[in-house]
Amino acid sequence: MWSPTHEALLAQFRTYLEEISVEEQETEQAVSVDLYTLFGELAALKNEVRIESRQVKGALDQFRGLVEPLQAGQAALQSEITHLRQAERQAAREALRPVLLELLEVRDRLAAGLAMQSDRQLAKKWLKRFCKHEQALLASWRAGQEMTLRRLDQLLASQEVVPMVVLERPLDPRLARAVRVEVHPERASGVVVAELRQGFFWQGAVLRPAEVVINKREEA
Repeated sequence: MWSPTHEALLAQFRTYLEEISVEEQETEQAVSVDLYTLFGELAALKNEVRIESRQVKGALDQFRGLVEPLQAGQAALQSEITHLRQAERQAAREALRPVLLELLEVRDRLAAGLAMQSDRQLAKKWLKRFCKHEQALLASWRAGQEMTLRRLDQLLASQEVVPMVVLERPLDPRLARAVRVEVHPERASGVVVAELRQGFFWQGAVLRPAEVVINKREEA
């Protein structure tokens, strides 16, 4: 049987259903608004990222445009420095060459004087018994000359000046000039048989060519 209690319960249930319906509508509206806002913000963020990417690319292009000329300038500067250093070394080498040639002339005179003194001593051994004082002076002079010659050779070696070896070898026009010809039947034709002026290398290149005597066989 229907009673007032049933009526009250029905009214409460109706009120409950109405409240749920209102909450669902509000939730749907809230979700709809939030999704719309989210998509809008995503679109704005995407556009902002695109703009920033273009700005970064432009900045990189500008930076590259500045760096490339700097790199090219640095390479040109390094090349110029290398060229100047090479020119400086070449100038120093050309300035040193005549000095070395003069030192070789001094060496030639020292060596020739010592060789001449040796020849005289061999030719006049009989004078030693009568000229002891003079022989002592000559021996002292010779020791001093030999010391000077050794020091000069050390100085030349420090500059990589070394003597050539041409004796008993075929004449090489790049290293020696033939200034005289002799006949030695027992030797091959064109072989260097004497060295009148010693030749020298400087750092692997010819500083002074030798002046030599070469052999020439007579035709039978």
